[in-house]
Amino acid sequence: MPAPCLVRVACAAVLSTGVAAVSMAQAPPGVSFSVAPVVQFDSDLDSGGDAAYAAVLMSLGTNWALDEQSSLGVRLRLDYEDWHFDKPLGFGGAQPWDRLYRAGVSVPYGFTTESGWRLGLTPTIEYAGESGASVSDALEYGATASVSRAVRPDLTLGLGVGVFERIEETSAFPFLIIDWRINDRLRLTNPFPAGPAGPAGLELSYALDSGWTAGVGAAYRSYRFRLDSDGPFPDGVGEHRFIPVFVQLGRDLTENLSFKLYAGAATGTTLKVEDEKGRRLFEEDQDPAAMLGVSLIGRF
Repeated sequence: MPAPCLVRVACAAVLSTGVAAVSMAQAPPGVSFSVAPVVQFDSDLDSGGDAAYAAVLMSLGTNWALDEQSSLGVRLRLDYEDWHFDKPLGFGGAQPWDRLYRAGVSVPYGFTTESGWRLGLTPTIEYAGESGASVSDALEYGATASVSRAVRPDLTLGLGVGVFERIEETSAFPFLIIDWRINDRLRLTNPFPAGPAGPAGLELSYALDSGWTAGVGAAYRSYRFRLDSDGPFPDGVGEHRFIPVFVQLGRDLTENLSFKLYAGAATGTTLKVEDEKGRRLFEEDQDPAAMLGVSLIGRF
């Protein structure tokens, strides 16, 4: 299925879920969004050659209060990556993939008990594939479940688990939930939502003067995707695993709009190609690669 069709399918899923939620809540919620261009620069592959990519990561979501204790949301995610390989000898000299698309829908549900525990459940389904991949063979689905509680006014802690049926692989992982306002300026939080790509990571941020914030963080990311049916590895599976380590500088532009600049490195990177049944064909480690990005985060 072409990428524009994927976008229409994902949007239709979001809108249909949203209509159901409005009928329950009887109140139109606000909508949040984020747009983040990212560039990973060239770095060497172990067997020779190098690889790099540019990406745009987008999300759009909303949330309804169903009653005083529970809420329901819906979030659309759409990512695009454009990869470039130069003489990748470890993949038989062929470029294993080029343009990748991810389009997904999550429906987070939350419930707060009378004793203050927050229970969360977020089912997710997404498409992850190279341009030209078979849609029916490129679907991933699963859910995260979590429990958290404000142990103090300045500290929320929790634990969660994610279980996902990814492309030719089942993945399960625990993750930590934390929101700790250490003092008036210092805060420890999760920079990413837990999902098919892995846990949420950690970020330590510091409130500077004049409204600026600075931070440092890291996470583990793992993406799998179905390869082009007509590519060098027809209907195979690609995988990109790495640990992004970053610093960020951000500022609120308005009450409902903020931005962050990111600089860092992709470390511990592994690129893998499997056949259509998930059997390994090639695996290459990649040297640490510089990364730059900017995110625009808003609400309307």
